[in-house]
Amino acid sequence: MEEKKYRIYLCAGLHCTPSGRAALLKVLEQTLWDQQLDHDVEIRSSSCLNRCAFAPNMTIWPGPFRYFALTPIDVQRIVMQHIGTGEAVDELLFRES
Repeated sequence: MEEKKYRIYLCAGLHCTPSGRAALLKVLEQTLWDQQLDHDVEIRSSSCLNRCAFAPNMTIWPGPFRYFALTPIDVQRIVMQHIGTGEAVDELLFRES
């Protein structure tokens, strides 16, 4: 099996799922397809990423780059910028205090 350039873990935990995970997954898959980046990315469901207060969450490897409180527009931007150019979207990154 060919290893992909990126692995995206979309949280499927107790708080992320009702916070819009299904809509984000749909946007993620469609944007990857539209940008012709789907061949570079493996999408995986993850268990809780322990940032429930900031749901929904996603982590991208190599990294980790942890994105939080995502909207569909944020996901489109992450795909186009992070996956498309390799540059993380700094203002959407989760920072440990």
